[in-house]
Amino acid sequence: MALTPKQTEIIKSSAPVLSEHGMTVVTRFYHRLFEHHPELRNLFNHANQRSGGQSEALAHAVWAYASIIDNLAALGPAVKRISQKHASLGVQPEHYPIVGEHLLAAMGETLGDAFSGE
Repeated sequence: MALTPKQTEIIKSSAPVLSEHGMTVVTRFYHRLFEHHPELRNLFNHANQRSGGQSEALAHAVWAYASIIDNLAALGPAVKRISQKHASLGVQPEHYPIVGEHLLAAMGETLGDAFSGE
């Protein structure tokens, strides 16, 4: 499904906010995700969770996506690595809507008025 020009602009405009508050957003995201779906904990590297490496990687990925949404092909190598990692861990298609729900909720909770439903 292609994004509309308006959706692309909204996402692009979020890059500065995500750059500044990305770690807070993803910290809240993981808290929400594991609170509501503790069964998904086994899909994550516990050492990377404790060290913050997982949070840093996700915060950077979300920011990068928003920053270069006009040239998503530039993310190709990173997306390929992430896809391979997810496949090796047993991530299933039904997990992605759960992640999306909690990531968007964490953005809303963390960013307040700087985040819109759009």
